[in-house]
Amino acid sequence: MVHDAAATGFGSNAEIYAGVRPSYHLALVERFVEAYGRGQVVELGAGTGIFTHQLLDAGVVPVAIEPVAAMRDQLAETCAPVVPLDGTAEETGLPDDGADTVVVAQAFHWFDHGPALDEIRRVLRRGGHLVCVWNVRDTSVEWVRAVTDIVDRYAGDTPRHRTMAWRQAIDDAPGFELVDDWSIENPKPSTPQGPSTERSPPASLLHSTTTSRRRSSPPHSP
Repeated sequence: MVHDAAATGFGSNAEIYAGVRPSYHLALVERFVEAYGRGQVVELGAGTGIFTHQLLDAGVVPVAIEPVAAMRDQLAETCAPVVPLDGTAEETGLPDDGADTVVVAQAFHWFDHGPALDEIRRVLRRGGHLVCVWNVRDTSVEWVRAVTDIVDRYAGDTPRHRTMAWRQAIDDAPGFELVDDWSIENPKPSTPQGPSTERSPPASLLHSTTTSRRRSSPPHSP
């Protein structure tokens, strides 16, 4: 399932997204690769390949899955030899018990949480990991907080990281246990004017964060 806001917004603005979205802190990438980069790594909601590209630079070639065609096109242009697959978090098309790690960078909030977690549990080997990676705006910066307040007023029911509903869904899901929760400041200087695009600029200070859980039960346990 692809949310209408994601299908419309990302489908028509994939090139802008690829140009202005910040990358993740190199220490986060190194930490991920050391702990979770062996075996088969599946990246869900891979988007335009921002995290994919960083994984490739670190020697990890993931299976990238992205449902929005324009985003897949951007990823394919910049992340060879990865060939992004058309699929969703709820229906990946991958075999049972085949992945050592499923990573989701800046995307889990878009998923239909229950079905997506069932699918992730199905494709992960027992003892495999689900890792969520984020860049989070620093709302202690006055203008960033002001922009965020405006977005909050008009967000409606659009899924967002900020609500933490995605985190609650994972915390409540059977078959996973928390093994790591980590963050680091990820400075990306900007101003209220930001890049010359129509979307909001990245914050002047971000936090790159990662949360990982181990699959601890069979994929179809209650």
